[in-house]
Amino acid sequence: MDKFKLSDGTFIRYTSVGEGPPLILLHTIRNRLEYSNAVAGELKRKYSVYSLDLPGFGDSPINTRTVYSQNFFTNTIVHFINELDLEEVTLAGESIGGVLPVMIAIQIPKKIKKIYCFNPYDYDQKFGDGIRRGNFFANFILFHVGLPLIGNLFSSLENKFILKNILLGGFYDKSNLSDDYINLLSTSTKKSGYVYHFRSVLSNFRTWTDCKQKYSSLRVPVKLIYGEYDWASPNDRLLTQTMLGLKSYITLEKCGHFSFLEKQDEVAKLILEE
Repeated sequence: MDKFKLSDGTFIRYTSVGEGPPLILLHTIRNRLEYSNAVAGELKRKYSVYSLDLPGFGDSPINTRTVYSQNFFTNTIVHFINELDLEEVTLAGESIGGVLPVMIAIQIPKKIKKIYCFNPYDYDQKFGDGIRRGNFFANFILFHVGLPLIGNLFSSLENKFILKNILLGGFYDKSNLSDDYINLLSTSTKKSGYVYHFRSVLSNFRTWTDCKQKYSSLRVPVKLIYGEYDWASPNDRLLTQTMLGLKSYITLEKCGHFSFLEKQDEVAKLILEE
């Protein structure tokens, strides 16, 4: 496990496995670098695979003066690529991690070889809009977390039970969310600044939704992939496909929002077949 220092005085954890050209894996909201472990294990025979905590997630620290917007996340990964002097980089990510490859490639196109966008989270029209589509429980909790006066209180009450039942709304086969992984994710809720970070990420939803206006600037080969039961509506998917200038997108059958946990073999195969 290595650490990469950020401009706000914190750091992000990252790991590197395998040999070959660099590939960076980017996780979803509410997750951490270990989200990509199974996929990285299959890709390491072809790539040098970097798995990162996005800023403030996992065991990476939180700065309560930082605005955790798309811009900060994008600039962090761009800085990471530049500082490690990586070239011909492949980017693959899910959810907000599925939006970042586009924004990174627009900033530094000469450094990026190709990108894979899995279930990109670029359609929120209100606080936690996509997550709230998962199930009634997620809708109830996220509605209250988003309220201006009592949102901090609701967010501070989060525990393993609440986290698990929110995340289950993103799975087709709920058995793919293991108890061991939920236990690992639950350790993050005890971190200093956790409530601030969680609400900051979701409060800045427009910085992710507005990304679509820049998609047409992309000049790097891209694959767009959705789980059959992802939170994105058919119209959301078509709009992203259109804005990226693609004729079609790939659908992973019997898969929800968390394809890196539900369909890791198919995720890895899509990336390896290029």
